[in-house]
Amino acid sequence: MKDRAYESTSSEDEVCCIIGQAVIELSDEHQPVNKSTLSLKLLAMADRDKDDERVLLYWIARKAITKPHQLNIGVQGWR
Repeated sequence: MKDRAYESTSSEDEVCCIIGQAVIELSDEHQPVNKSTLSLKLLAMADRDKDDERVLLYWIARKAITKPHQLNIGVQGWR
């Protein structure tokens, strides 16, 4: 049986890493980094990924940056 506490922390870390990766890619492409461009970059990254679980994390990451007050994944400041 999976440990849900570990799974939640792991998912939070992955969401943070996904957002960071999107920021790096935007920066490498000399694109502005704002909510709009970050959301579009995450959507593009999700389209490229074949892993359904990771695609879900991209959508969670998009929600985290566009509606942080509605997301509660346990990261302080995102509540």
